[in-house]
Amino acid sequence: MIVDRAQVAAALPGYELGAQLGAGAYGLVLAGRHRRLNRQVAIKVLTADHDAAAGSFDAEARLLASMDHPHIVRVHDYTEDHDLCLIVMELLAGGTLTRRRKGMSPEGACAVGLAVASALSHAHGQGVLHRDIKTDNMLFDATGLLKVTDFGIAKIVEGSAATASAVIGTPTYMAPEQIRGGRLGPATDLYALGVSC
Repeated sequence: MIVDRAQVAAALPGYELGAQLGAGAYGLVLAGRHRRLNRQVAIKVLTADHDAAAGSFDAEARLLASMDHPHIVRVHDYTEDHDLCLIVMELLAGGTLTRRRKGMSPEGACAVGLAVASALSHAHGQGVLHRDIKTDNMLFDATGLLKVTDFGIAKIVEGSAATASAVIGTPTYMAPEQIRGGRLGPATDLYALGVSC
């Protein structure tokens, strides 16, 4: 994905842009710094080819902003500029679980599992299924605190379950009901957590 850094900078004049931290199917993540507060942040840059896409990015930002949990990434700001959607989040400088799990002790793996389970319990309590729990969506802050990120394909559920409207997620981590397009519930995310740890 090619991003016009000048467009991002113009849309977020209060921030200084840094290096690219990562990229995925829908966009990329840049390092940033809030100029007045001197707060280090991550800026998720997403392209919205149409109004429905912009609405889903807006929904992700609102969803994350509504969740106050020590193991869920915090959102500081959201803005749209033409075809770009920008989510400003806390910077998680400690890397992904994918990178850190090699050589992790059994106690460390257990701590990761408990932290993610706590984050999922909070999300599920608000009627939210993550649907893409995987080691690349589990990041650590600079102090080593684990945070669950990327609620971009999360689903709001009413009651205890929902039907998958499409097969979305990372196949390696998907529960059988998610692959088959069946009824999804909290167990769907817990299955992915079990595969991850």
